[in-house]
Amino acid sequence: MSTSSSANLSLAHERLKAYQFAEELDGLVVSICRRAPRGQGWLLDQVQRASGSVVLNLVEANGRAGADRAQQLRVARGSAMEVDAALGLLARRGLVRPEERTKGRELSVACVNLISGLIRV
Repeated sequence: MSTSSSANLSLAHERLKAYQFAEELDGLVVSICRRAPRGQGWLLDQVQRASGSVVLNLVEANGRAGADRAQQLRVARGSAMEVDAALGLLARRGLVRPEERTKGRELSVACVNLISGLIRV
């Protein structure tokens, strides 16, 4: 398979709005963590693991069915809530700009709401 033809391929999860928002949220988290000073490593590690978990559990859920799918979606939703809480902690420590906190909150809430809808389907 050539590179040009593989560029046109996509997987089902890539069309999910929840996945797209989760990817954007993870990008924001990575950006914040890259510039953070030393001393908050435990929190930076936690928020990065949580943001990655949202993305990965959404993808895994999309490949499953029934109760297994619902469980993976619940994990993704919980991780999105954890990202929001961690961004709040980072903001209170002065490591997140106000506009980043607002964007992170919007993305976290969107992920939680969309994933909740997927659980109900």
